Amino acid sequence: MPDRSRPVGTPFSRHKSSRRVRGEVLLDDRTKRRLSRIRWRRIGLGLMLTAFAAGAITLYVSPVARVHNVEVTGANGLSTAEIEDLAGLEGESLLTMNGQAAAERIRALPMVKDVAITRSWPQTVRISIVERTAWAVWQVGAASYVVDDTGVILPLQAPPEGLPTIVVAGAEGGLEPGDIVDPDAVALTRLLREQVPAQLALNVGTFEWSAQSGLTLTTDAGYRVVLGDSQNMEYKLAVWRQVEGQLGRESMSGHVLDLRFGDRPSFQ
Repeated sequence: MPDRSRPVGTPFSRHKSSRRVRGEVLLDDRTKRRLSRIRWRRIGLGLMLTAFAAGAITLYVSPVARVHNVEVTGANGLSTAEIEDLAGLEGESLLTMNGQAAAERIRALPMVKDVAITRSWPQTVRISIVERTAWAVWQVGAASYVVDDTGVILPLQAPPEGLPTIVVAGAEGGLEPGDIVDPDAVALTRLLREQVPAQLALNVGTFEWSAQSGLTLTTDAGYRVVLGDSQNMEYKLAVWRQVEGQLGRESMSGHVLDLRFGDRPSFQ
């Protein structure tokens, strides 16, 4: 039986969709306070970020944060003016200066072993230099070069007195400051100057080096010892003591002891 309560052909859904409630959501006091706090926090954070950005820009362009003083320490044989010029930090901002690049430029000087650059607010940069020191003379023919304990050639014309001399055979000169000679030969020379007198009661006279034989030394007992490189040096010194004990120091004068081949020493 048809429904007589509404006109025929009128959809029921149309009546339902046409009845919409308009208005605003009612919030309780607690929710209102919470939303207000969130709103003020956002406003405060925005103001803080704006102030920080403005302060950073002001500090960057301000002369207060610019480098006006460069202090160099540890430069005894180097020119302070040259170091400052190489650093190139005068007038730079302390906030954005490239201290690492400046240190690399200074470290390229042959006499510089290490360098550290630090900021000292508000307007100062400190450059601390560790200089290389002369340790030995690397002699190639008539040419003599001063080297430090790592084999770096130093820009020194007259070597200080008392340095050991390493005479190089079969090589050419033409070396420049900053070049590196055989570092193992220099390190081994240093070790032998300490250990030979202490362990064998002998004094070392001269040092010779070649790419083929490595390091050779002469002793005040009148014989030569070929040691090659620094590998197994404790064992080589022990074999040296044993050979001396068997043959006698006096009988070794004028001969050559070759210790390059481990447990097969050669005596000629």
